[in-house]
Amino acid sequence: MCSRCAGAPRYRDGPLAIALLEQLPECRVGHVGSVYVTVWFSELTVPAIEMLEKHHRALVAKHGSITLVSVVVNATAAPPAELRERMREQSKELAKSRRGNVVVVLARGLAAIITRTFLAALSLISVENMKVFKTLDEAATALRELPGQDAETKANLNFAEELADFVALPRVK
Repeated sequence: MCSRCAGAPRYRDGPLAIALLEQLPECRVGHVGSVYVTVWFSELTVPAIEMLEKHHRALVAKHGSITLVSVVVNATAAPPAELRERMREQSKELAKSRRGNVVVVLARGLAAIITRTFLAALSLISVENMKVFKTLDEAATALRELPGQDAETKANLNFAEELADFVALPRVK
């Protein structure tokens, strides 16, 4: 059950717009309609990838196709080889159900360099078009403009603020 249905955190003038699905110390996942949102606080782990895949499949079962928005807050190391291989294998299947893959790299300095280097390598093996941005506003605009995007998402002019609220939620330890 998503947090919208059970005591969702409240921000601004009402409940958090992006429903919190699950979180681990390294990652938080949520959604608003068919937009699947992930926030990464550290390196990828097997439990985080399993959580990501589980909710991805559930949202696809509900909506048919989704848009993935990932926000990288911090990452100080590229994923280990076994996770990179798993991501490569899964990307073919998961990409079939996505309208787009929008990534926001909020990390700065070394963490940004590591993240962008990993994303560049990932884009070489991925079959989907990944768009990488530096700000939540740029990502929100790109999200609305994706071909085949649903009407609710196209009409959401507050997504950057909603995304900022979701990123700002307290982390679990």
